Amino acid sequence: MLKLLVTGSAPLDDYVKKAIDERKGTMKNLTLQSMESKYILKNPTYIKNDDILLCGAMLYEEFKRLGVRGHLIPLRIQTADFLNALAKASETDCEVNLINYREEYIRSSKDDLKFDEKQLENIFKIKINQHTYITAEDAEELVYKLKEEGQKVVVGSGLVVKLARDLGMRGVLWYGSESVNLLVDIAFNVLEAKVLEQSNQKRQNYILENFNEGVISLNVIGRIININHEALKLLDLEGEEEVTTKPINDILPQSEFLEILSSNEVVKDMVVSYKNKTFFLNTLPIRVNDNFDGMLALFSDTKTLELQENKIRRKMNNKADIAKYHFSDIVGRSEQTKKAISKAKKFARSDSNILILGESGTGKELFAQSIHNESLRAKQPFVAINCAAIPENLLESEFFGYNEGAFTGAKKGGNPGLFELAHNGTIFLDEIGEIPLSMQAKLLRVLQENVVRRVGSSTGIPINVRVISATNVNLIEEIKKRTFRMDLYYRIGVLNLFLPKLSNRTDDLGLLVESFTQRKYPHFQEVIEHFLGDMLPLLEEHQWTGNIREFENTMERLFAYIESPQNATKSKVVAYLKEAIEENYFLLDDSHVDKVSYHEVVQEVKLSKIKEVLEQTNGNKKEAAKILGISRSTLWRRLSEEAEA
Repeated sequence: MLKLLVTGSAPLDDYVKKAIDERKGTMKNLTLQSMESKYILKNPTYIKNDDILLCGAMLYEEFKRLGVRGHLIPLRIQTADFLNALAKASETDCEVNLINYREEYIRSSKDDLKFDEKQLENIFKIKINQHTYITAEDAEELVYKLKEEGQKVVVGSGLVVKLARDLGMRGVLWYGSESVNLLVDIAFNVLEAKVLEQSNQKRQNYILENFNEGVISLNVIGRIININHEALKLLDLEGEEEVTTKPINDILPQSEFLEILSSNEVVKDMVVSYKNKTFFLNTLPIRVNDNFDGMLALFSDTKTLELQENKIRRKMNNKADIAKYHFSDIVGRSEQTKKAISKAKKFARSDSNILILGESGTGKELFAQSIHNESLRAKQPFVAINCAAIPENLLESEFFGYNEGAFTGAKKGGNPGLFELAHNGTIFLDEIGEIPLSMQAKLLRVLQENVVRRVGSSTGIPINVRVISATNVNLIEEIKKRTFRMDLYYRIGVLNLFLPKLSNRTDDLGLLVESFTQRKYPHFQEVIEHFLGDMLPLLEEHQWTGNIREFENTMERLFAYIESPQNATKSKVVAYLKEAIEENYFLLDDSHVDKVSYHEVVQEVKLSKIKEVLEQTNGNKKEAAKILGISRSTLWRRLSEEAEA
């Protein structure tokens, strides 16, 4: 908070305070305080560095001699005010006494006064007597003596005027509005400069304290000028007493980091060790008027930089590289399911690469995400890649990224690959058995060296990723056929997780039905709970070649056939489920496909549904078309096609 202090004798201090009050409204958080000079003389340390003190000339000299701090502003007599004072004094008596501190006020060499003593006497028709004093006691004795000699009027400072008035004399203050206003103008100019200085200091401190890097500013002899909280934290100095102004050598133990800071060397992007930490360090010279004036050091913990780099990679890629599934999302109570979950949880506690084996639709990515979320990498990226979905000519650039100009159409500035985006996290390589041999060799090199090299780049980028792979093909057979590398197989399959097919975990079917219904069709929940016992025999008899995907498709068809819970009866639910399962048989059974085409099977199913709806509507084709969601012309056409057949 800014403090403005006024000291001096009445009536001068009253004039000054009045002038300050008129301008105080423009200055927020300003404290105005009047203080007797004798208190300051006895307690010079009361005035702080940021305080502004207004005083007379005598007090100014005394305060300076005592080493009073703060910004001291003395009151200076302006010529116009002095002449006005002489004019007022001449109205009282033809003899006027000028009393000044230390030396006579009117001197022929005085630059700020245009008249000498004789000229002034002639102008005002008075006799001027000049007197001086050193201390307040001197001033008191002098004024008393003048009173005894019959003098009637004195001109001088607030102290002199007060002494004269106490003795019944005329005391004329030689400070007027011009002198006081100039004093106050100077004071407020200083105040405004201090406000700006404080604002800049607060802004600088705010920037320093919110800097992600540690910042230390040193002067030419290695003494600390500024140090932010991040630097104190990184250097384990948070519990230390005030370190500012101390030499850096007294603060830090001997180390590579200290040697660089003490040597005034300019370094750029240097990796240095300190205690058990590794810093990324830059030092910059500070120059004032082309002269070396100290050093500025900026440093970060490399682990923090890696986290920030990872965030940037993910944001630049604009993808939600997040694993959303956990082990709690896996539905099942069968021994096979519980065994797979138990094994996967053990694998999550390891950091070795995992190969998940299982038929299509058994939940390989569900397990991969759950393992990631249970691991120490849970807060890091999870990047999933379907190796079979990326064209062979794009695999390398997608996996490892590319530099600007690496090929025609390359994005300006280049692009990070999926392995870079997965840095410190997990990368899931689904259908890894589909990767061509040429790419397998490059992938193996990355997994061995933990370094990726972008297309078009000659330098490598270190990465730290855990690889979870998945396949529904027999990689051992592929190795025998020489379509999959054995060394890559052993690199990705340190840990192997086998997922059971749905037909081998029929104990889970009831839970799967309930879970699917609750998640997708909650308004059917009561119906399913009522008829689940009638549904299970049909579900358990079917061979789920497509596993969970086939199961969910079957359930989708079932609910589409039922249409609404109000239409559900035991016979309908069982009939519709049987029909939905049979469609899977038609589509997946090779022996049936040999006899009829897929189109024929679909047409047969559609006609069966049309006939059923017509029975419900008592042959009303308009109503039947509305229920089926098709036009009447389509309904007529399909019935006509059946009649012609």
